[in-house]
Parts: sequence; C-alpha cells; structure tokens
Amino acid sequence: MAKIIHDEQLHLEPGLFSQGFVAGEFAFVAQDARRSHSALTEANAGDQARQTVENLDAALKTADMKLTDVVSLMVYLPDYADAGPVCEVLDAAFGKDGESRPATTLVGIAGLDGNCRVRMDAIATSTRDRRYFRLPELPLARGSRCHAVRAGNFVFLSGVDAADADGTISPPIAIQTQTTDILRRINDILGRQDLSLRDLCRTFMFMPSTDYRPGYGEARRAVYAGIFSADEFPPNSGIYIRDLGKDILLRSAAIAYRGEKQVVASPKVRKTPGSFSQSVRVGDWLLIAGQDAVGFQREVLAEGDLAGQTEITLRHVQHIVEEGGGTLDDVVKTTVYLTAGQKRNEFASAYRNFFKQRATTLPAGLTVEVVELAPGCLVEIDAVAYLGRL
Repeated sequence: MAKIIHDEQLHLEPGLFSQGFVAGEFAFVAQDARRSHSALTEANAGDQARQTVENLDAALKTADMKLTDVVSLMVYLPDYADAGPVCEVLDAAFGKDGESRPATTLVGIAGLDGNCRVRMDAIATSTRDRRYFRLPELPLARGSRCHAVRAGNFVFLSGVDAADADGTISPPIAIQTQTTDILRRINDILGRQDLSLRDLCRTFMFMPSTDYRPGYGEARRAVYAGIFSADEFPPNSGIYIRDLGKDILLRSAAIAYRGEKQVVASPKVRKTPGSFSQSVRVGDWLLIAGQDAVGFQREVLAEGDLAGQTEITLRHVQHIVEEGGGTLDDVVKTTVYLTAGQKRNEFASAYRNFFKQRATTLPAGLTVEVVELAPGCLVEIDAVAYLGRL
C-alpha cells in the first residue's frame, strides 16, 4: 500500500491519475501548469514551466518533501523550441551547479492535452543518502546540470545523447554510431559509482522516427552482447517523438541499481529476447517495460481500437505484476504514451474502467502524445509497482 499525494488546488489530468504516490523511499509526482480554480490559457512556455514547478513543490509538500528532494525529472515539450525558457526556469528552481539538480531529460513530444506546453514527471526521495555527480570530460545533454544522482542503491541518469558540449552533432552521424556512443557514455557515468551497463535496471530510448529502430536495435544488441543474455536485457520503453534537437537521433534516460536484480516475466505476455525484458525486480520495486497490445505471434490485437488496446495493454501490466508476487493495487505509477490524433475519451474510459478493480485509488502518472509507437499500436504504458509494505 502507498500514501496518496493530494492538493485540492492541483489539476493534472483529473479522473485519470492520482496527483502522486509515496511508497518506500520514493514519491512519484507529475504536474503541469493547471490549477483547479481556472482553465489554462495560452501562456508562454516559461510562465507555464514556472507554474508547473510551483505545482510540483505544492504536491511534494503534502508528502513532507520539497523540490530539492527530486532526483529524477522528465520534461515533456510539445514544441522543443521552448527548451530555452524552460531550462531557465529549471536553473532558477534547482540551481545551475548540479549539486541540487535532479537527473533531467528533455523530450520534444507530439502534444499534450489542455493547452499545456510543458509537463514534468518527477521522482523524489526521502533518503539522505544521495550524491550528485558530473564527469567534466563528458558533455551534458540539453537541460542537464549533472550526469546522474545516486539515491541509496539507485542511480538515476540524466538524458544522454551523442552531442558535443555545444549540443550539436557535426558532422551528422548514423543512428548505429550514436547508439554505441550513448551506451559508452552511460557506462562511463556508471563507472564513477563502480557500476557498469550490467547494473542497468530500466532504460528509456527516445527517437524521432521508427526509421531508426533497426539500426538502433542492431547497435544496442552488439553492445549488450557478453553483458546480458538475450532474455536479460533491461526493461525498456522505445518511444518515437517529434524532436530532440538538430541531428540528434537518440536520447536515453536510464536507471541503475547496486544490488541483486531479478528478471520477472509472465508466461501470459509475449517475450522479446534480445530486445528487452518484461520487468526487473530490485529490492521492493518492480520496474515494468513499456507494454502494448502486441500478441504472442507479434500481431497487433484490437487493431485500430484504442479502448481495446488500452485494456489489453493494462492486462499485460497486471499479469507481470502478479508474476512478481504483487497485485494491481501495488502499481504506484504509470506513464501512458498515446499516438497523436487519437480520441482521448476512448482511452480515458477504458483506463478508468480497468482500474476500478483496485481497492485503492488510481496510480500516479501522466499521458503524453507521441508521433509513433510499434507499428499498429495506438498506446504504450509502462509502470512501477511497489512490492514492499509500509
């Protein structure tokens, strides 16, 4: 069971997600600029970012936490040109020195609902055992001020890409080379904590087109060879978005863990050896890869039916949690990726109906619109479950 975060003034996607959950040593909170007392107008991205940070702070205070407790921050922007003013807001809120800045990843997605120009997804921690670190010789991706934050046995990495210190890739390089370079950089970052790629327990890969998927997969498998067996690849979400910056074909965020890891796979859900595992348990946490409506024969189930795909996808999440010894009540957070242009009400109805079977309220989480997912898929959902007890 987890503690719910709630502030009456906040208004993130009501009816779909709780404002936040606290479980174990972590709190999961997503926010945008909306407040309960007024509709969101077409304010500029900087103003929305400031209000979003204020909303994050308000939500965290209900859990006796504050902004400086945030260790991981995903920032979703429908217009990547807004990255400049949003980064200025982050610098003002968290500082520029990297000693109090969460591991940060900026992503240019396809859209957000409700006139939102920014949405932030935060993980905060109550543990005092944390360290922020930066490698002077390694460039930081845009929006990052540190390469990683260690919180207890977890290491949260900022987004990593193949760009130079000025944020450019010149001359342009192929996706295979970018993928290999990114994984090398991740290994170097982890090495400062006496860890390596072997210690990865979750990855997120953002690319601007499915055209890059074959080359990315080929390079990733080549790097992972000799590190992971085919069925031990870290749980992954491969998301196709709008923009990461000129000539940047891939940005990866990752989580590593110092300690034992256990791959958890349900026989009721298709496996993808050599690509990603369904989930990994580390301590009391189950980190679940992005799930979709693809069946055992690699066929898309409920093709063209967003509500049907949503239900199937959530059923896959449930099967994986149950294989790990938990129940649907143990899911504390989801991230929902919807292909742009879908009828959001169809998704929302199916999502709410599925979670009616929980004894507790809805998980924390958020939705973002993306350009593409796996061919034929309209929705992808990843999740975090807490299998300990408060």
